[in-house]
Amino acid sequence: MTDIVCRKWYLKDLGTGKDELASVIRIAALTLEELGVPEYSSSKSKRMFSDRFKIGLLVLKAWLDVSYRMLCRLLNSMPGVLAAGGAEKVPEWSTLRKFASRLDPNVLRMVIAETAGMICGPGVILAVDGTGFSESNASRHYVRRMKQMGAVPSAVKDYAKATFAGDVTSKAVAGCVVSNSLVSDKKLFVPVLEEARTAGLDVNDVLGDMGYDWEFLHEEGRRIFGPDVGVWIPPRRIEPKSERSSSRWRPGGRYRKSVYETIGESSYNLRSQIETINSMIKRTSGDMVYGKNMAIMEKEILCKVIVHNLKLLIDSGWIR
Repeated sequence: MTDIVCRKWYLKDLGTGKDELASVIRIAALTLEELGVPEYSSSKSKRMFSDRFKIGLLVLKAWLDVSYRMLCRLLNSMPGVLAAGGAEKVPEWSTLRKFASRLDPNVLRMVIAETAGMICGPGVILAVDGTGFSESNASRHYVRRMKQMGAVPSAVKDYAKATFAGDVTSKAVAGCVVSNSLVSDKKLFVPVLEEARTAGLDVNDVLGDMGYDWEFLHEEGRRIFGPDVGVWIPPRRIEPKSERSSSRWRPGGRYRKSVYETIGESSYNLRSQIETINSMIKRTSGDMVYGKNMAIMEKEILCKVIVHNLKLLIDSGWIR
């Protein structure tokens, strides 16, 4: 854990007792207050529900893995949640849906960076990997039958690709970039590291699989976190045409050659922990998104990441 002197605010008594769902709203509100996010985005707002409360409800929606309509139905049985947000009645589901459409995703990224900074300690080892979130709840049997019939492109929706940068020790996610399934993994490596840098982590190593094998990414990783950071991406072996040249094969590029020779002495064997992080997020918050466009799906996945980090904080006892 990081030094808590500069982050005293999240140790305040949340005043929610054992109501964990109400604590989610209070934690979100305190985090946004610390980050300087205003309660109301417009001076002409009716001030029935603050923006901090509505962001907390979006996080709670991801926590429960339900739709907007179902969340508003459940809120009738959650007086503690309404009291934590200072609301006198349950908002309409369309209110949350419209708020989500105009919400700046950078606000959610700031929350991710802030919560990751609470969890991660010194000497962070970041692992980068991508995973898919289904845009449809079609069963596997249905998908298999559609494949047999050759109707997959028209019958089954695509998936949204999320690239995570997570600490292999604490399992906290420090950066998340969302795109469609057609974007190459190599193009998402640098943006997700740029996001992780905003968390202010003390990074020692950056790990990636062969899908990120590119000399440029080795250089960018050192540019972002400093020249002393180790970027461990195993080079993709290209099979030579003859056995003689096979014994002499070496990857090109300064950093790729260095990784090829010393990767056995590195922390690369911890890279598989990012797969554990992917699994934790999908098991706790679901592996599908409800949004109809990429902008909404991006915010849904960012909320899932916030839920993941908050559960780490609550389960570890650092939030009372």
